[in-house]
Amino acid sequence: MSLLTSWLRLGSPWSKRQHCPCVSHDSLAIVEKADVLREQRLDSRTEKARALAKTIVHTHSELLKLPHLRPAPAINQLLGNLVSVCSEIHDREFVDKVLSNPDVQAVLPSLRQICARAESCLELHWAEHILSSEGSPDEVLDRLKAFPYYENYEELTRLEYCAILSATKTAPQRIAFIGSGPLPLTSLCLLQHLKQNPTNALLANPPSSSSDAKPSHKDPVILNVDYDASAIAASLTLSLALGEPGRGMEFICADAAAPSERDLAEFDVVYMAALVGVTQTEKESIILRVVDRMRAGALLVVRSSWGLRTCLYPEVDLATEALLEKLECCVVVHPYGQVVNSVIVARVKA
Repeated sequence: MSLLTSWLRLGSPWSKRQHCPCVSHDSLAIVEKADVLREQRLDSRTEKARALAKTIVHTHSELLKLPHLRPAPAINQLLGNLVSVCSEIHDREFVDKVLSNPDVQAVLPSLRQICARAESCLELHWAEHILSSEGSPDEVLDRLKAFPYYENYEELTRLEYCAILSATKTAPQRIAFIGSGPLPLTSLCLLQHLKQNPTNALLANPPSSSSDAKPSHKDPVILNVDYDASAIAASLTLSLALGEPGRGMEFICADAAAPSERDLAEFDVVYMAALVGVTQTEKESIILRVVDRMRAGALLVVRSSWGLRTCLYPEVDLATEALLEKLECCVVVHPYGQVVNSVIVARVKA
């Protein structure tokens, strides 16, 4: 009986210790200490969020003081630090604390516009630098690869290409890139992926090494679209100077959002660059007009952002009522590394 009683802890020394006042006090102290530590941890996170928000607001203030947004030591450092801070990975609660800060909310629209203009200035600067001196196609390519973010573009394009292939059974042959800019790195990287893909007839019938060889109807083609004539002129000149790597690139100066512009039904995939449209409302309006000129079953690739990276680029929501009537979302990818942009792949509904 004593064994059973002990096993049930009835009338045992253990049951007496449970009612020992000193044990109760110790337990209470442990609970109170845990609560204090939890509050301290929360206070620490709140302070860290405030400090990060202050950094973002201060950077915006310093950017406004600059005489121009062309590449220079001051802007390079400011934007480099901003990208580094905004690329940090935090949980949703912490990100919300930063983004909901009233001061951050007040500067976000302006900060994104500054980042967009600075990116355009950076691309134009490098396009002019690459073309500033004559050289062979290999020398031009070497100068292009010296662009500070060349590897980031390669990584982003590889991620996007894999996302495209996950949503379709065959590799695309014709792609339109809206908002290609003066330095069409994405288009050039995509073109190399398409040329190297085993499903392309290009591998079975390699092109001549001559830079003036014309693409056949089976060769992959990327149409670069931008409303800025100077951007199209710079990117066209660069493409021609590259020789073979630029073969298959086409260009048109047009407002992609205008319903009267070129029909997009011939393209398997249509890209929309991150700088096309500043707000969700603008992007949604442009997407609807673009989709209306695409064929059913074709893919739309939209660059977006997530987390603190939304300080640099606006987040795009394709799950609105109007967009869901036209598009079926297939893939959403949020990179955690140095690549800033997220990618959304959607299929045009019949």
